[in-house]
Amino acid sequence: MPRQVGLSHLWARFRVCGVLLMTLAAAAPGSAQQAGGVVLDSSEPLFGVLAARVVAGEDAVTTSGTGQEEHRIVSEYLKRKNIPVSAQIRAVFSEVQVRPKSGGYLSQCISLALLMGPPPDYKPTAPQNTLPPDARKLLGLVPLLKSFYDQANLTDLWAQMQPRIQAEIDRQSPAIRRTIELSDVYLRFPSGAYLGRIYDIILSPLGPPEQVHARVYGQDYYLVVTPSREPKIAEIRHQYLHFLLDPLAFKYSTELDKKAEIKFLARPAPMLPSDFREDFGLFIVESLIHAVEMRLDKRPANEAAKRLQELAEQGFILAPYFYSALLEYEKQDTPMSLYFREMIQNISLPKEKEMLAKIQFTPSPEPGTSEQVPAVSQEEALLIQGDNLIAEGKYLDAKGVFRNVLDSLNPKSERALFGMAVVSSNTLKPGLAEDYFKKTLEVAEDLRIVTWSHIYLGRLYDIETDRKRALSEYQAAALTATPYPDAYRAVQDGLQRPFGFHK
Repeated sequence: MPRQVGLSHLWARFRVCGVLLMTLAAAAPGSAQQAGGVVLDSSEPLFGVLAARVVAGEDAVTTSGTGQEEHRIVSEYLKRKNIPVSAQIRAVFSEVQVRPKSGGYLSQCISLALLMGPPPDYKPTAPQNTLPPDARKLLGLVPLLKSFYDQANLTDLWAQMQPRIQAEIDRQSPAIRRTIELSDVYLRFPSGAYLGRIYDIILSPLGPPEQVHARVYGQDYYLVVTPSREPKIAEIRHQYLHFLLDPLAFKYSTELDKKAEIKFLARPAPMLPSDFREDFGLFIVESLIHAVEMRLDKRPANEAAKRLQELAEQGFILAPYFYSALLEYEKQDTPMSLYFREMIQNISLPKEKEMLAKIQFTPSPEPGTSEQVPAVSQEEALLIQGDNLIAEGKYLDAKGVFRNVLDSLNPKSERALFGMAVVSSNTLKPGLAEDYFKKTLEVAEDLRIVTWSHIYLGRLYDIETDRKRALSEYQAAALTATPYPDAYRAVQDGLQRPFGFHK
């Protein structure tokens, strides 16, 4: 399997420490705490981007709470500096539109910083055309960061913050190390068996407190945690389980294909997020992770049964199966890297249908009835309907639904534009499909949609025998495909041979 072009330097970011340790031995004082391919550190590029946000006046220092002291130190340091480039930095941030549901400016800063090299150059580590859309929106900041770095003397500020950063790493390290070790032991993954991949847990001294942002770029997994009172163990473990288990969905994709009918049983669940509806491999892994988390937490039987019922009602209908399968897994010695195949092979469609007959999917809440769970809007309901029609092969009906969304509700709906592109592709209108996929990429922030838009464009160019353009699209998709097993397999196929080519 070829390594994706242009991704080999994604992990080469500035850290508090130097090299990765390939053991679970305790790290020396003053270095980041590391376990195999797991790294606990801070990011100098992210610090630089967030400091630029502060100097632009876009971030007010909080008066109390976690991270307040670090924010005050940075703000007061920058106020004492003569930074002429701050006006240009402010202009870049003011021009960027932030969607309320996208995670705000912090999400965009993280996406950009994780794909930049060290200061003072902050050079992007991937081609601009492959960068995620939210990172591309801040590209205007990149040429300004070098001037900002010099004018603000960020070298001194970064050095000044090191004792605080290291103290936070030391504080959180024992709990994080413990959860990593317990996960490895349960799944029987040998320490260091990461095949060159990295899971980087980044503690940021800046940013709104108590936030967690997950990313997967190339083969490497990231979790950025802003100042927090307690380690975000649940989120850290969940991303780590994806780091360990996502590759198995690709490794055993043939077995998954034989069980693909299961996904149609889960599609009607109103509360199942679209990513899990549309990517069966992701749906499988997420269902297994829910079950693994419950076994690791050693929940009492009655609590486990209640939680499994809730998961099934939300659409994760295989969570109960995987929970039972894990009880058998625990009785034998085969590691999960091999036992996963047996679990997939033992999924019974008739049994799942029988179980599902006893399940009533959780309905979407009515507007204003729930603060925790947002109500499904008219647009979202239509998008779900359109996606389901595509899954049923009813392309003309789906076209009418997506057209309705674009004409009446949201002319820039990324899912509706993507749906129109898929409809055009499947109704043999390649020119129209290409136009819609390009329009999708202009507005899309959902990385699954971004990834598949590049894949479909690559396939269209392959059909036109334009292999160079096709490879460019597959390489762009490769940056964000890993967390979506179905998309990852499509990318690997596209990189290896033209679409439609059979060995």
